Amino acid sequence: MPLASGLLTGKFDENTRFAPKDHRNFNADGEAFNAGETFSGIEFARGVELSREIASLLPNRQMAQWAIRWILDHPEVTTVIPGASKVSQVESNVAASELAPLPKETHRILRTLYDEKIKPIIRGHY
Repeated sequence: MPLASGLLTGKFDENTRFAPKDHRNFNADGEAFNAGETFSGIEFARGVELSREIASLLPNRQMAQWAIRWILDHPEVTTVIPGASKVSQVESNVAASELAPLPKETHRILRTLYDEKIKPIIRGHY
């Protein structure tokens, strides 16, 4: 779930609606399976707000690329497998590996944001 069911693409807003058969619609609150598997356990509207806050900390590029780059910045990670439904998404995902690592200060700020605002509201179990 490197892109949190698409939240970390930066493409969603409060008015986004998902198709009836899309898990982001029928499992948004864990009705069908573990809530932690949809939007990484974050309630959608709050996830949109938090994704905007995250985007404000990143250089001006596609947010999905920075989400992947952030994962790749961790030496314990050997691969990232994001979903894609279009060739252009695959190309963008691959291009993330060519970005320079995020600055250590950005990692520190993102960690604080996670610890203080995201972790306490995650639903579901892992």
